[in-house]
Amino acid sequence: MARPSKKHPRVLLVEGREDQHVVWQLCNRHGIDNQALFDVEDTGGFERLREDLGQRLRFGLESVWVIVDADQSCVDRWRSLRDVLMRLGYPDVPESPSTNGTVLPAADSLARIGVWIMPDNESPGILEDFLARLVAEGDPMLPRARAAVDALPREERRFADVKQPKALIHTWLAWQEEPGAPLGQAIARHYLQTDHELATRFLAWLRLLFEHQ
Repeated sequence: MARPSKKHPRVLLVEGREDQHVVWQLCNRHGIDNQALFDVEDTGGFERLREDLGQRLRFGLESVWVIVDADQSCVDRWRSLRDVLMRLGYPDVPESPSTNGTVLPAADSLARIGVWIMPDNESPGILEDFLARLVAEGDPMLPRARAAVDALPREERRFADVKQPKALIHTWLAWQEEPGAPLGQAIARHYLQTDHELATRFLAWLRLLFEHQ
């Protein structure tokens, strides 16, 4: 892997570019100057992120925060990360992730680490499930988008079942004022409620990356 940047002593690792843009726009909406406070790095997927995590945590950084998708099982995703953390030497790694996002203190030469498993540290799902939860309660277009996606005959679908949340949120976005806006722009354009309880909980975890003294 490429040698990590030391531009900031704090880094947030994400699976892909969409995650990166969502974090940037959430920070913008809440007045967080992430460019001054931490790096957000696209690692190119979960397997690469997990594979490189040991080097990242030993690199001399102050804090390493991680956002990953649960996919089909939050329990399995956490176990996969927990195995890495225990092998590295973190003590007292919990059996289950915290619903508020997990944070482990620095240990010997290892950085502080925070883990958020999309969408909510409990449920199966991905980034798009998190964003669907930020749609305003009672919005009439979301159930219509869900019905449209569900109505597609399975044999005619060109996406795997695991990608159905992507199909849902992008169908819903296709019916907004600016049809087809990318996920980050959906936040910038106020299509999603960034004061939702889930977003607030996520941002409280994120702030621990740079507010910890």
